[in-house]
Amino acid sequence: MLSAGLLDELRDFHARFNQQKVQKDGQNYQHGIFQSIGFKEFHDYLTVPECTTEQEKDSLRDKGIEALKIATKRYARKQNKWVRNRFLKRPGENVPSVYGLDVTDVSRWAETVLNPALQILDRLSKGEEPAIAPIRVQGAEQRNKRSRHTCDLCDKLIIGDLEWTAHLKSKKHRYHVKKRKRSDPAGDQSQVSSAPPVCAGLSEDASATVACSETSQESSQDDRTIHKGVPVTF
Repeated sequence: MLSAGLLDELRDFHARFNQQKVQKDGQNYQHGIFQSIGFKEFHDYLTVPECTTEQEKDSLRDKGIEALKIATKRYARKQNKWVRNRFLKRPGENVPSVYGLDVTDVSRWAETVLNPALQILDRLSKGEEPAIAPIRVQGAEQRNKRSRHTCDLCDKLIIGDLEWTAHLKSKKHRYHVKKRKRSDPAGDQSQVSSAPPVCAGLSEDASATVACSETSQESSQDDRTIHKGVPVTF
């Protein structure tokens, strides 16, 4: 981005749209185009006084470059996390397949990314299977889309095992769990253990009840990882 003229673009944009805001102390890097990576990272460099030495300007420029790298990496991680959650961990009914391409070597971009992507799109548009297999959805083999789970705390009916797991991790469910704990008059372990299940579900295929107890001592480590404070017993 730097070699393509990022700094010149920032200077031009700052002079035309940002400089007056800064002078009036009315700049806000949390709204509009100014949220884009680059503006706030180079703020000190773009607003440096004319009397500043070249050495100080270079130092501010280098500081902005490092901040730009950090912000770009953070944004990339956020994008990857969103893609994994949306398309690979809890995909909906109409979510398309996801294909993985090797983008590590930019010098071979056409060979490893562009051409394979065009081939995949061409095959899909013709109703054919692409030569490259899609990335496998995580936990697809254990997923039961027909299972039904009822959460008495949240008064909700959840359909699907992955959706049920996601519900147990949700802020709303954890809030209701904490609220129930606070409202328990005794608060000791023995009385809490005898309390009725917080939430229960019924699988259509196996006709088996899935119970969720606040204080079950027999939950596995994986279940405790799925939902802190409310172990799930199968």
